[in-house]
Parts: sequence; C-alpha cells; structure tokens
Amino acid sequence: MKKLFLSIFMLLPLFGLHAQNYYWVMLTDKGNATFDPYQYFDEQAIARYQANGADLYDASNYPLDASYTAQVNAIATDEIGVSRWFNAMAVEATPDQIARIETLPFVKRVLPINNNAQLAQYDGLTETTVETVSTAKLSDQLKRMQGNLFVQHGLDGTGIRIAVFDGGFPHVDTHPAFQHLRDGKRIVDTWNFPNKKADVYGWNSHGLMTLSCIAGIFNGRQLGLATGAEYLLYRTEVNLEPAKEEVWWMMAVERADQHGANIISSSLGYGKERYNPTQMDGTSLVARAANMAARKGILVCNSAGNEGDEKQWKTIITPADADSVLCIGGTTHSLTTYNHIYFSSYGPSADGRVKPNVSAFGHALAAAHLVKRDTVMYVDGTSFSCPLVAGFAACAWQSQRNLSAMQMKEAIERSGDLYPYFDYALGYGVPQASFFTEAPKAKQPTFTFEESTDSIVVVIASPKNETTVFYNKQRPDGLLDHYANMAITSQSPLRIRFHKASIDSCTLNVWYDGYSESRALSTADQVRWADNSRPFTPQVVNDDDNATHSFRLNRSFADNTPSSRGVGGKHHWEFYLDYGSMFNTDPDEITLHGFSSALHLGLRHVYALGKYYGLGYAFEWGYQSYHLDKESNTVMDVRLGLDADHDVSLKRLYHNDWSLELFQRVCFVHGGLRGRGIFWDLGVYGSYSNFHYQLKADKNNGVPAFEVDYTNPSFDGRYFWNWGVTTRIAYDMIGLYGRYRLTTYNIADDAVCPIRLPRLEVGIELCF
Repeated sequence: MKKLFLSIFMLLPLFGLHAQNYYWVMLTDKGNATFDPYQYFDEQAIARYQANGADLYDASNYPLDASYTAQVNAIATDEIGVSRWFNAMAVEATPDQIARIETLPFVKRVLPINNNAQLAQYDGLTETTVETVSTAKLSDQLKRMQGNLFVQHGLDGTGIRIAVFDGGFPHVDTHPAFQHLRDGKRIVDTWNFPNKKADVYGWNSHGLMTLSCIAGIFNGRQLGLATGAEYLLYRTEVNLEPAKEEVWWMMAVERADQHGANIISSSLGYGKERYNPTQMDGTSLVARAANMAARKGILVCNSAGNEGDEKQWKTIITPADADSVLCIGGTTHSLTTYNHIYFSSYGPSADGRVKPNVSAFGHALAAAHLVKRDTVMYVDGTSFSCPLVAGFAACAWQSQRNLSAMQMKEAIERSGDLYPYFDYALGYGVPQASFFTEAPKAKQPTFTFEESTDSIVVVIASPKNETTVFYNKQRPDGLLDHYANMAITSQSPLRIRFHKASIDSCTLNVWYDGYSESRALSTADQVRWADNSRPFTPQVVNDDDNATHSFRLNRSFADNTPSSRGVGGKHHWEFYLDYGSMFNTDPDEITLHGFSSALHLGLRHVYALGKYYGLGYAFEWGYQSYHLDKESNTVMDVRLGLDADHDVSLKRLYHNDWSLELFQRVCFVHGGLRGRGIFWDLGVYGSYSNFHYQLKADKNNGVPAFEVDYTNPSFDGRYFWNWGVTTRIAYDMIGLYGRYRLTTYNIADDAVCPIRLPRLEVGIELCF
C-alpha cells in the first residue's frame, strides 16, 4: 500500500500532460495569403476607414496563411478561432501537441489561454412600473447627461453603427422596447461565437438589459439615447466557461470592424479571474485588440468593473485599461447630488493613466423579461453606465461626423462636467450634451482662492444647497496623491482651509458648480513647509453654526494601490478547518470500531507563481480519536492488566500533532466569495506527535473494574516523528481533503496483537 501511494504521489503532477488546454498560436507572417478589402469589408466599414485615414490594406487585415493553419489543425485537437489582427490561431490541445506545434517553422510563440469573463453587473435588481405616456419621455439616466438637448436637436445616433458584446440577447427579437429597431431593420448583423451561429436571441438576459440602455424605448419612455442607430449583436460570453472568452471577444472586435461598427459597447471584462492587479496596464491581448480597433476608427466603450468594494483588487478591469478605450465608471442615481456609486471600480490603470475616463448612472432603468412578460426594472452595475455613454457617443458623433474615433474619445472626456478636473472615482465626470449642441461659453468662477502665510482658503461666497465640492492633490508626475468630495448642505458662505504643509510640492485642484481652478505653492513656500508635512485634511469654516458638511468620498493614492496580498495578489493567507475520519487500508492495521474522528486547524500561506499555479506552506494542529475494536485485545491491553474476566466498555487511542506542510496549488477556475475558484493542492507533511491511550473495563466475575490512561506509549523505531502526503480539491471555501501517513506506527515487534494505526484520513474542509 505504501508503494501504491508513493507511486500515485509521484505520478499526479504528470496527469496534466494529457489534459486539454487552450492556447494562442502566434504565427511569424501571413505567408502567401491574399486580400481584397472591397470583398471583405462592409461598405460602411470602408467609409469609416477612409474617414479616419486608416489603411484598408494594412497587413493586420489579411487572412492567415491557409497552409499554416492546416498544419496546426493537423496536430491540435480543435480550432477555437483565429485572429487576423494578431496573426494567431486559438486552439485546444494537449501539452504534447503544443510541444509539436511549437517546432513548426512558422510558429513565433505559444501563449496559454485561461480566463473567465465577468459581466459588469452588480447584484441589484428592482422591478418597477413605467407609466404609458403619449410622447417620448426621458428616463433620469438620460437627463443626467442632458439627453433632452440631443432630442431637441434631432440627434438619435442615425448613421452610426454600434456593436454590442454580451452574454446573450433573449427577447430582443420580441420585446416592445426594441420594436423600433425591428421595424427599421436596424439590427444588421448578429453572431453567436460560442455556438458558431447567427442566433443570439437567448442565453444571458444581461444583453437585453445593456442594449436597452443604448436604444430602448418602453411605453413611451426612452431608456437609451441612440434609438436611431444600427446594431451588431455579438454573443461572446457563456455562464460557466473557464476559457475562450478572450478569443471570442477578439473575434467579435474583428467582425465588428468588418461590418462597419463605429462604436463598440462592451459591458464585460477580465479581472481577478485571470489577472493580477498590476497587469491592468493595457498590455493584455484584449486591450491590445481594443487599441487596434481605435486605430481603425472604432470608439471602444468598456465598463470599468464592479470591484470598487474589493479590499485588494483596487483597480479597473481589462480591456478598460487600454489607452484608447473609453473606460466608464458609475455614479449614484441622482439628479441633485453627485457621487461615485460604491461598487464602481477605481482607477488609475496599473501604469498610472486616468481611469475611468468618464462616468454615468450605475443604477439604471433597463428592459427585462420577467415571469413571461416584458417589463422594465432597475439594475445595478457599470454594465449599464457603459451603454448609456455608448448611446451618448452615437448622438455626439452624429453631430460631428468629421471627428476621428480618438478625437471623439477626447471630445467626450472634455464634455465631462468635471473637466479639466478629474479623479480616480469618476474620471472627468458625466458627459454633457451641451458640449456638442451649444456654443462654448466661458465658465464663470464659482469660488476664489485666498492665501495667507500658512494656508490656502477656498472661498465659496454663495453656495447652493445640496451641491458638491471636489478637490484633489496632484503630484508633479500627474498622479493624484489624494482626492475627495464634500457635500454642501447650506447656502451660507463657506471657507475651506488647506494648510500649506499638507500641499507641499503638489498642486491643489478644486471644482465647484462647473468651474475648476488650481493653485500651487510658490517655491519659497515649498521650501518653508517641506519639513512640516501634514495630512491633507481641510478645515471647514462656516458662518452658519447649524450647517453640516460631510465627506462623501475621501481617498488617498494608497487606497488605489493594488496590494500583492489578497484577492488577485501574489500572496494570501488561509485559515482552514478539516474534519474527517480514519480508514483502514491494510489488513494488518488494527480494527476500528465505528467512526474515528479527525480534526485539523491550520493556517496556510499561498504564493502565486502565476494566476493558475502557486506554492505554499501550512502550520497545523491535528487531533485523531481512534475508536478501537473492544473485542480485539492488543499488547497494550495485556500490559495494562486486561484479562478475559473483564468486559471492555471503552478502548480509545488519542493522537495529536503539530505539522508543517509544503504544497503546490493548481487553480482550474477562479471565482467564488473568496476568489479562489476551483483548486487542487498536493503536498507533503512532517509532524511531531504524542499519544494518549485510554482503557476502561467494567467489573465481571468478581474481578474489580478499572480505568487507566497511558500517555505517550512507546512505538517501535519511530517514536513521535512521522510524515506523509496530503491532497485537497475544493471550490472556494469548501472541499474534500485526504492525508496518507507513510510512516508506520506499531507497538513493539514482539507484540502478539500489535497496534498498527490506520494510515488514510479523508474528510471535508472549510477554508476562510
């Protein structure tokens, strides 16, 4: 039995050699491929290329060489898809097959694919009733962006083509919110990448909701601004797919390019399921594909993500981290107050760029299908702020068709109601339609700066009740050291005092009521206060003693710095509880009577070498209670005075130990409450043990009853040291574990009935 378990332990790491995995096979060149853009591209795509000055004959548009793909397919198990832009094939293959593929002369390199997309929807769904109205009525989410100005100017996205990437579009072909799209035949292309067919009208209802925030009209109420645009609907995600989504996202971008998309609305992304926070720097393949789409004239809008309340992630998701992507965060659903909605992901990108770029309502009214009826409901998530801005962008672009995609991205940033002020919660604020429909107006000051020897004071002479002041401290390198906003709750004159020692060599930026201004310390003041730094906390002075002013958001740069520990990090700790039983695996092992319980409490430290592989160690205290067969006497029983005239009422061996374990971890799918997903551990342990033998005999045939306890009985050759192998397979917080002791516990060799303890322990684990 020992040899069997040793063999299994040695062979387990090799089992993966025959497992099916997914890979990008990057090719060196396009070989003999030929290309005619006028046969490949839709007419609107050609027009977009020309308007943006992009090259139709760019090498990235050429197909892959057919002889190359044939040779790869002859080796791989299956082809998932191809990317013209990256000259790559996505394949399913074993490691052995990939090793053969890597030797092909036209293969540049091979990259593993292993991720899981996350729809940027937060758990918050509320059904509501929307009254029927005789004329179009804008929902509040559109009013917040001054959508009424687009309506008044007849701007509804006409002439703009929008591609929507999502997990499915059930009932879009029947829901009354899209009747105008069906009547106008403005859904011009659909494709279901997971199922390789045109039908997208099923699966995850997330797409039904996001599309309605771009184009929906329900019972006369307008849910999105781009009701006149054309649409490309692409299903790129499935509910429980551990890989491939990145492939489908990239294939969808290329199909959107081919079919003339001007805008992409992507309410999904890739974060802690695959990446570490420091990788959110625009270098993922999907981020690179998004940047390439921008160079070809497409404006890519992507949700920032819903990791705002994560303690460790502290950044956005990809491809929202791409430089050329319009990353969209979420605000609370109010037309009077102004604040970040708590779940919306914070920026900046891992390399310090401004993210999110702009924001919109993160709590929105969207089309839904509930209990066999078409309706609307309130939904939460940056999944819905993204399409709201995508619809806004379509109307803005309709008003200024001469702008390129990157010029439109910049224009939308400039239309943000905080611009040029920004922070890592809201970006440049909520886009405003007046930027595109009205002549620019000089912004009138709403506050002034006063300076004294030791302070800079922001003076708001006539504040408006229920408004917000934003301010930040910006480093010379452009990063924000600290940012905050303050709720104003009275109309009394307000003075906000900043001590110069808290500003140091940074710049103080302030925004209030549409006006922004900055103030930096003089060189003399920087020198004077350099050694007297203070926290960046202003003092509020108000003539109205009854007025209160509160911070809604107050964050330092450290709050936005991803940690190497915890969710998505390199390190994390786990506290665990194991509960199981011992089992016989050898006929020479002593007979057990009933359930022999085992309990372990421990603390593990896991170090991630990659997103899906890591090493770790654990410290553990363990306890086993062996319920021994009362009818089978051991040499210990004889030594303790047991004879045939006694009836045994209790015979038990207690064992506890302190262990050190070293293990490797393979993670198959990320996710769950603690972010661990499905994982498998395999390790070895060594422990120092002690024992307690308890025997209780009742009186019988005149022989007195007795009870004895024997601490640390001597075992041959091993004493109290032992070692063995461990394994665990779990989903997030719960799983199964097994331990097999490779050392032998025996009473002295001359024993007639030795105590040879069972080696195998199996049970359940809770991990916190």
